[in-house]
Amino acid sequence: MSETEVIQGDTGSQPEAVSAEPAPVAFIDTLNEELRTEPSLRNFTDASGLAKSYIHAQKMIGMDKIAVPGKSSTDEEWNHVYQKLGRPNAASDYGIKDLEGFSEDDINNFQQIAHDAGLNAKQAEKIAKAYSEKNKEAIAASVSEREEILAETKTELEKEFGKAFEQKMKMAKSAAVRLGAGEIIDEIELSDGTLLGDHPAIIRMFVGLANQMGEDTLEGETTDLIMTPDEARRELNQIIAKDTPYWDKTHPEHEYYTRKALELREHIHVG
Repeated sequence: MSETEVIQGDTGSQPEAVSAEPAPVAFIDTLNEELRTEPSLRNFTDASGLAKSYIHAQKMIGMDKIAVPGKSSTDEEWNHVYQKLGRPNAASDYGIKDLEGFSEDDINNFQQIAHDAGLNAKQAEKIAKAYSEKNKEAIAASVSEREEILAETKTELEKEFGKAFEQKMKMAKSAAVRLGAGEIIDEIELSDGTLLGDHPAIIRMFVGLANQMGEDTLEGETTDLIMTPDEARRELNQIIAKDTPYWDKTHPEHEYYTRKALELREHIHVG
């Protein structure tokens, strides 16, 4: 076989070569050897992150640095941090005044708590104002609810007492004062925000006591009592009861009974 002969080999197809893309190079590996060994640079994945960190560090130059205390830090160490963050030297230095719904003692207590917690003046003021606003809203809602309940009570008792409403209310108040309960019933607050003395059942109770005590014992008043519609009905039933002069035209008191019955009916109707 001559040197020019071609040796025929396997005529089968050969596999195509696959071109592999180069693996991405980590940012840290693009730096020189001296920088690649710096631990603080291993957290950066690109040049942008490194640049941002550098800019932030430049801005921090000249600013006060505050070390954050740990769990085992002393009160003195924490107080040092609070002072650096703007806490006043004393609780009274917050200068919080005139918070609606809060007494002077309430404000002083809040300032002391704020100081113990290490709040600066701005933080304490913001919290105080927030609580004040919430308190005002609660007071307004309570006043509105009480006014609504009082209106309902008045409507109920006006219907019950009729023309005697004003007089009965005065009688109830006078009886409460004479019995030494005037201040108590105006101080005890019920769950619905109303006072004990505003409750219909309590008013009825003192009206009953006033009736038992007699009109001349109530603040020296001797005026005739005005009857409620129910009282008028009871008296009318007595007037027109069987075997009363109301039914006997020959009886000398017949005219009085008929006139009285008419007055009572008018009173009931108007009441």
